[in-house]
Amino acid sequence: MSFRKRNTLITSLPPTISSPSLPAQRKPPGSSQHSKYSRPSTLSPSYLTHSTGTPSLDKLLLHGGQPLGTSLLIIEDAATDFASVIARCYAAQGVANADTVIVVGAGARWGVELPAPVEGKIEKTTVPVQSDRGRETKDLKIAWRYRNSVPSGTHSQDSEDGIYCRTWNITTRLLPPPKLHYIEPKSYSDIISRLNTIVTSTDSDKIVRVLLPNFLSPTVYNPATSFQPAQVLEFLMSLRALLRVYQTRLSALITLSSGLFDEPGTGNSVLLPWIESEVDGVIKIIPTPPPHSENGNSANKYQGFVDVLKVPIVSERGGMFVRQMEYVFKVGKTGVNIEKWGIPVMIDEKSDEKKKDELDF
Repeated sequence: MSFRKRNTLITSLPPTISSPSLPAQRKPPGSSQHSKYSRPSTLSPSYLTHSTGTPSLDKLLLHGGQPLGTSLLIIEDAATDFASVIARCYAAQGVANADTVIVVGAGARWGVELPAPVEGKIEKTTVPVQSDRGRETKDLKIAWRYRNSVPSGTHSQDSEDGIYCRTWNITTRLLPPPKLHYIEPKSYSDIISRLNTIVTSTDSDKIVRVLLPNFLSPTVYNPATSFQPAQVLEFLMSLRALLRVYQTRLSALITLSSGLFDEPGTGNSVLLPWIESEVDGVIKIIPTPPPHSENGNSANKYQGFVDVLKVPIVSERGGMFVRQMEYVFKVGKTGVNIEKWGIPVMIDEKSDEKKKDELDF
């Protein structure tokens, strides 16, 4: 029997053996410089976020926006196209922030339809406070060491919020039409190569937004060559690796129709879970039929549910944040609004009137 000398370092692998290649893992970027168009994550302050252009979606992602260096997938039924509203607000927010916006698989007409910001929504707002003289009597009741903590002056948080995420009017168009980078999906390797070229040629302090609207759509991508599972997954893995390299200034938004995977006998149904595993965040839009209303007014009713299947960074760290049938959405003049859903309370007005009559003497 042999014994090993104590205090001797035991290496996991001999020097001559190389460790196996691992998928790109996220590392905290540390204290990165951020501008008025980006903020530290409210959940993990070591990561920077930027707005998706949809305020309610920013809140749904838990970080106050989309963390840079991540991808977000929005899945929707083939019969509707609500995801395009989110995608165009995403691009319009990038244009307003002077970001570099790259669109894969869509022509210049797609960029012409970007919404315009609502005028007067990003002006500085102030909250008046009492003067020092009017507050003097109240301050005498506070210990002197807390005196400096009493707020004074004006507060411009609303202005910062308006710049970070603007308010849009989807019935108007951004003029003049913005200059975006368009990439034709000839092949997946060509897309990655061109993305890398554009990102490397962009200033290091500039955020780059990548959009892939209608990903894998037969009208845009060649189904004979682009719908092969191995090629699709290799492309998404390459995109993920690119996001990790430029994790302080690159993000991606992908919209996908679930109808592409519903055809029986094609084997495509197994591809969707693999796609979800290669992106950082997954949101699913589930449209519902218009609700019936006695007065015919359904303007304030929701148009469907929003399920949260993956959250960037949180799900990667093992957090099981899955929310199904808990959020609803409706599309208005300012875009898509997502809110918490609750079962409405049914009130019997006739019963209430009867009880009221019984109480009257």
